Amino acid sequence: MFELLRPDKASVGKRIRMVKDELGVSLTELGNRLGLIKPTINSYVQGYTLAPLEVLEQLAKIADKSVGWFYFGEVEEYIQSYLELKGHKQLLVDNPDIPVKIRNQFMNSDNYSWNWKNDFGYPHELSIDDAFADVYHDLMKEYISNITIEYISTHFDLDSKRQDEAITLISAELYGWFADLGDLQYGDKEEIEKQVHYLYDRNVKDKDISFNEEYLIGKLINILGNDEQTVNLISKLSAEITGKGKLNTQFSDRELVDIFQNMRPALIKLYTENTSDVFYEWFEK
Repeated sequence: MFELLRPDKASVGKRIRMVKDELGVSLTELGNRLGLIKPTINSYVQGYTLAPLEVLEQLAKIADKSVGWFYFGEVEEYIQSYLELKGHKQLLVDNPDIPVKIRNQFMNSDNYSWNWKNDFGYPHELSIDDAFADVYHDLMKEYISNITIEYISTHFDLDSKRQDEAITLISAELYGWFADLGDLQYGDKEEIEKQVHYLYDRNVKDKDISFNEEYLIGKLINILGNDEQTVNLISKLSAEITGKGKLNTQFSDRELVDIFQNMRPALIKLYTENTSDVFYEWFEK
């Protein structure tokens, strides 16, 4: 009947008491409606004993509530309890709107037209895991980026352009590690800072910053960061598309070079927002 998350006797008792108070009846009167003696109903309300399903089904009809509500509260409370059980308590403290966002995904999206409800009309735990995964990845991307920004800006003396590129390069690589391996988690600030420092020493310190050239995005970012390589790129495009020769910078007065290089910030943003798996899908295999 239950999955990983189980009802909490004390919480169920509090909800039974809430219904008693809303109905404006005494404990004895509520027990009489349910065919229970006072000590029995009292043990349920006090949280000494978990009220059995048949009692909660009677209460649900009397109070016009679901059995799931007596067991777990509102849907977002149920999602909150499940995610806390899975070890995400601190993340939920920092982002208290997550349970409502996930609830809304189920209630308002055609993506969940399949049978996602359990016996109580609440989302199956595996369905919550799937919905949470998307939210978690977005949060981790922001979390890693913020730690990288803070660490680099406070530990290294870089001009603004080099600092921005170092942050982009390192945060993208760290997020890639998280997406591929899952070995970084929300709350691992010290470990993430350690990895930021390691990647700075490996890829930035005393080096020309170079983005991963396995895919076109990184290749273009590197080319457009260098005047000579940008000129060569324009010349190759010209020869390929029009049959004309090398760009003559003496007459073009850098205007075309500058226009091409103005694409670089947008490409860097694209690089930051996606992983290598996404780039892999963009082009024919």
